[in-house]
Amino acid sequence: MTLPAKNRFDPAFPITDQSGKPTQFFRDYLSKLDALVAAIATGTNVALVNAANDAAAAAAGVQIGQLYRNGSVIMVRVV
Repeated sequence: MTLPAKNRFDPAFPITDQSGKPTQFFRDYLSKLDALVAAIATGTNVALVNAANDAAAAAAGVQIGQLYRNGSVIMVRVV
């Protein structure tokens, strides 16, 4: 499971489109984040690939849109 990845916080992260509706990317991100938090809260073993960036995550088999971790930061592969 992976979230849309960012190397660091970006205040310009597009959460709405021009009409003010949430972007599909943001909706997918929230859905996956909710599933991850629910799994952690219920004690489910959540094993995320540890990768330094999207390229390393891709090499480790993480698909675009899936969650991975960079140390203690949860990321989502976007490229």
